[in-house]
Amino acid sequence: MSSSASYVSRVVCYLVGLSLVAVVLTEGGSMCEPIRLPMCSSLPYNKTRMPNLLDHSTQENALLAIEQFEELVGTNCSDVLVFFLCAMYAPICTYNFGPFGSETIPPCKSVCLQAKAGCEPVMNRYNIPWPKYLACRDLPVYDQGVCISPAAIVDTMPDEGMEGDDLSPTEDNNSQSGDTLPSDTQPSSSYTEPPPLWLPRETANCGECPYNYAVDRDIFFEKEYEYIIRARVDSFMQYTSRLMFTTVIVQEVIKFSGLIIPEGEVQLFSRGTCVCPLLTAGRDYLVLCYEDLNAGRLLLEPDCTVVPWNSKKIKRLRKWDNILRREQRRRYERKRRNPRPNRRRV
Repeated sequence: MSSSASYVSRVVCYLVGLSLVAVVLTEGGSMCEPIRLPMCSSLPYNKTRMPNLLDHSTQENALLAIEQFEELVGTNCSDVLVFFLCAMYAPICTYNFGPFGSETIPPCKSVCLQAKAGCEPVMNRYNIPWPKYLACRDLPVYDQGVCISPAAIVDTMPDEGMEGDDLSPTEDNNSQSGDTLPSDTQPSSSYTEPPPLWLPRETANCGECPYNYAVDRDIFFEKEYEYIIRARVDSFMQYTSRLMFTTVIVQEVIKFSGLIIPEGEVQLFSRGTCVCPLLTAGRDYLVLCYEDLNAGRLLLEPDCTVVPWNSKKIKRLRKWDNILRREQRRRYERKRRNPRPNRRRV
């Protein structure tokens, strides 16, 4: 009887295992895997999912196809050519989180147009047309993470110099809706951030914080946070006299909006000389806060919510975020259908 029961239990476990695999493959698509294409080794992300946007089922097949562009890459005809090709042949894997689920994120139309504008003339010299399967017309324009561009991935290390001092959540003003190449013109600023100090800090907490939010439904819907991560605090750095950042190790991404957040080391930027909400190096936290799309950075501000990591909160947060996204989508559709008329000046 005992051997029979053991046999039955093994069969049940085997069938359950098969059903779990089926769920993963049907609901989440294939699993994320490290990028193994040499041309794509310098990308700001390191995980991909097959099949890619050109229907290559494995990276081995993708490698054979992307190798044909090595000579074109060698001409340095465009700064974004490698990023564009890799976004097509080794698209970023988003682990079923954020607004994309298991969908593959394509490169933005503006990235394609920029690569094509620089490299198509080089190809034409040898009577080679721009490939139809890399046509730009069907790619989406940038709109809060619908597509991927170099600027849509979190900057994982601050630059040696930085212009401007605006660290409030911003909207992207560089969306491209036409078929022309986007302008490279950047908004001018009369303020220049002081030179970097690069002063490490053992602790950086402010003496007092005006807020101390818990993971609360009312706060969640009022604040409409743009990213949610599980992260371990690593270190603090006074970047300039007006700006500091906290280095964290991202272990899980629960939500992102306009920026793709990689796993691993990321900086959270704070204005001033101290951190609020309060953090302790070496501890794991659940961080709910905002993004700076223009600078490609994650922010850490006093009205953000930071609590010790607790996996029990994740299911609740995902449910709230789904409700919030539906409401945001409805607001957007109402605004699009009924734009406010221009007010007559008196």
